[in-house]
Amino acid sequence: MAHYFIDLLKHQLTDDDTMGRLSGFLGENKAGLTTAVGGALSALLLGLMRKSTEPGGSEQLLHALKDGNHDGSILNDLGGLLAGGPATTGLASSGKAILDSLFGGKATGVADLVASAGGIAKTAGFSLLAILAPIVMGALGKTLQTQSAMNPASLAFLLNGQRDFIKSNLPGGLLEWLGVKQIEDFKVPAAPPAEASGNSALLWATVFAACLGVVFMWRSCGTHEAVHPAATAVQEPAGKAAEPARADWAALGKFSGWKLPNGVLINIPEFGVERKLIAFIEDATKPVDDKTWFSFDRITFDFAKATLKPESAEQLKNIAEILKAYPKVAIKLGGYTDNKGPVDFNMKLSQGRADNVMAEMVQRGIDAGRLKAEGYGEQYPVAGNDTEEGRAQNRRIDIRVTGK
Repeated sequence: MAHYFIDLLKHQLTDDDTMGRLSGFLGENKAGLTTAVGGALSALLLGLMRKSTEPGGSEQLLHALKDGNHDGSILNDLGGLLAGGPATTGLASSGKAILDSLFGGKATGVADLVASAGGIAKTAGFSLLAILAPIVMGALGKTLQTQSAMNPASLAFLLNGQRDFIKSNLPGGLLEWLGVKQIEDFKVPAAPPAEASGNSALLWATVFAACLGVVFMWRSCGTHEAVHPAATAVQEPAGKAAEPARADWAALGKFSGWKLPNGVLINIPEFGVERKLIAFIEDATKPVDDKTWFSFDRITFDFAKATLKPESAEQLKNIAEILKAYPKVAIKLGGYTDNKGPVDFNMKLSQGRADNVMAEMVQRGIDAGRLKAEGYGEQYPVAGNDTEEGRAQNRRIDIRVTGK
């Protein structure tokens, strides 16, 4: 799972608009900044992990998240915060205190190593590290709000489970600068608390989903029609789990910026559901009915579960921003499965997945009164269930405009 996050991060960093904004503010080239961002996130994770292994460190982290109001609200207008000027400068300033708490007097040296790894200026390295610090804390704090059983021990175990991720992108010389020979020198809790052991991977996946979905935020119409069904090949209740279909995602066309009526810029593919949804909303000749559905094309779930995967965050963010830009629009979300597995299980699974997508919309600032979610199980197939390709098309989340 840790290496998966690195791959997802690198994929997101290929977005020209995102790196253009950061490189413009920092005055650095995109290629070097891409490497530096990976090193900065790895360094911040290392700092958090190290802090969690110190006596009382996890307690201090939990208090810091609460006292610093790291509740995820920083993520609501991250596009504006990263646009340059006083807002971005203020974001970097707020991150300096976090760096001091994680690295003490060695924060500047950590930033220098991050800068060296990316071949960027030392001043840019420190600013980048400071900008990302409150974003990571905000994403973590936002996630912890959903965990009723979270405590210092489970937080420590969670952070210490990210060693592979950290080592794969860690700037050279950073461990030595912090006075350790190897990352294993940081002592891990012997075992996670029982109530947290089943949720640690999910919790950190959600942290990065939130973080990547907003830090790199700039980056379908028919009757129950799947536009790019293989991309929504969420796992069926029985059988082997399907991996994200990146090749099919490429078929969605070139990503480019789209400015919404409220001025918010989203990055969406040429043939993606976002453009089709916007076109339907803006077309006064298209009436609202109960037959016109659009299929999400970049939403995936864990195998046989309703848990959204991290790569779903970008499209969820885009849809939420579209709803904010068109405040009169109301939608219904439909969940669907193939015909594998018990009918009752499929119905429950499809309802859970639709509910979780709706919950994401609410968490991203959309009034629940504008949303409805319903699971249809294996009903309304858009393809035959006798082949894997057909079943992949049937496993989907659809969206229907119910008011505009």
